[in-house]
Amino acid sequence: MKINKKILINLALFFYLLCYEQITSAQPSWSEWVFALRQEAIVSQQIDPDLFDRIFSTITGPNLKILQFEQTQPERRITYIQYRDSRADAYKIRVGSKEYQKNKNILLQIGHDYLVDPCIIVALWGMESSYGRYMGHFSVVQSLATLAYASPRKGRFRSELFYALKILQQNQVNLEQFQGEWAGASGQPQFLPSSWFKYAVDYDNDGRKDIWKSKEDTFASIANYLIKNGWQDNIPFMLEVKLPLYFDSRLVGKNIEKTVNEWNSLGVVTASGGPLPYSDLLASIIKPYGGPALLIYPNFKVILTYNNSIYYAETIGYMANQICMKFN
Repeated sequence: MKINKKILINLALFFYLLCYEQITSAQPSWSEWVFALRQEAIVSQQIDPDLFDRIFSTITGPNLKILQFEQTQPERRITYIQYRDSRADAYKIRVGSKEYQKNKNILLQIGHDYLVDPCIIVALWGMESSYGRYMGHFSVVQSLATLAYASPRKGRFRSELFYALKILQQNQVNLEQFQGEWAGASGQPQFLPSSWFKYAVDYDNDGRKDIWKSKEDTFASIANYLIKNGWQDNIPFMLEVKLPLYFDSRLVGKNIEKTVNEWNSLGVVTASGGPLPYSDLLASIIKPYGGPALLIYPNFKVILTYNNSIYYAETIGYMANQICMKFN
């Protein structure tokens, strides 16, 4: 029997709303919650009351679409190649090469100042916001308020909400422009508000750490993020390898580290059959689903702090190589 698609959608919405009612039944009402939030914002966080009232006068309740994203994130089992090709296709790489060429002087300057590979900066920029072309359309304050009210991770999002209010109080971005993805990340590098405070840089010296409009600030902020999370200059990112026939599979995993020299002694070689370079560095072997075996160096793990996904980090390395291939 063929089931009408509209009926399925309506059933899914009904059960979602039922779950939402159960989640919020033991909580204060939205107005009670905002009242308590206002007290804490003014007294403990030094948020201007007029600013708070102006912002929350436009937010009448939690955004159900955001809560739906929070509770129904799909975990599809796809191969690494499928993931990579869907997020770093030929078009996105061509655009990345053009953007690298267009912004080459400032990228090289920032790469020199921060000792970070400019190609990695462009790859992260492209992955996070399509080179500044798409930064999301959800109000950051609405998203964070919704998640601070009804998410299982209320405490984390409440903290991020206060950081967001402080960004607005400092006039770093206007409320209308302060938009991003559903979970509160925004700007061209898609920083959460706490990351803005930790890593954003006013590289163009205009008085704002403007990751929403300024390419200079965006590139420098990405570079600053990487260097503060352990990026090392002039070492490899990842290397495709061949494992010996009877290699112990228990040694595969991002958390198992050995020196490259130890991996050499275990019979791991480059894809072309040669010895592994940088013998004194710590490295790990990973073998993602549907992808080649890789030796990953410390900088790969820095990318994992940006997004803790092997697929994501591999794709950043792939994009960086492809974008800069003709410039190297």
